[in-house]
Amino acid sequence: MDVDCQFGQQNGVEVDFKSDVSHSAVPPHTSLCLLRVLQEALNNAVKHSGVRKFDVQLKETPHEIHLTVRDSGLGFNFETARASKGLGLNHMKERLKLVKGSLSIDSQPKRGTAIRARVPLSLETDPKHEDGRQLA
Repeated sequence: MDVDCQFGQQNGVEVDFKSDVSHSAVPPHTSLCLLRVLQEALNNAVKHSGVRKFDVQLKETPHEIHLTVRDSGLGFNFETARASKGLGLNHMKERLKLVKGSLSIDSQPKRGTAIRARVPLSLETDPKHEDGRQLA
């Protein structure tokens, strides 16, 4: 994912990106999903964290891909953010559901935020949502 360099340059921030993932093992629809989640998480972090440095880690386990976007910024109250629906959290969760993934958020005011996405490497079904929409 080359989004870290482009994103950092476009937004005047530093993105420390680390990956141990074999890109050939990641299906294209999963890769696209993780890219969109990463973009949303970084956009939210730039807007709301109050910091200019972000850590991104992409890890592969035998059965899953894990994406973590972390900052040491202002943080937020998760319940308040979920109720306001203004941070794109629901959008990330819905996108991950399409690839049978999940999202977890660890954030507290003045203690930073960690957004974690987990996606299985192999899907048992076609890469379509139950209603037939393609992931593109």
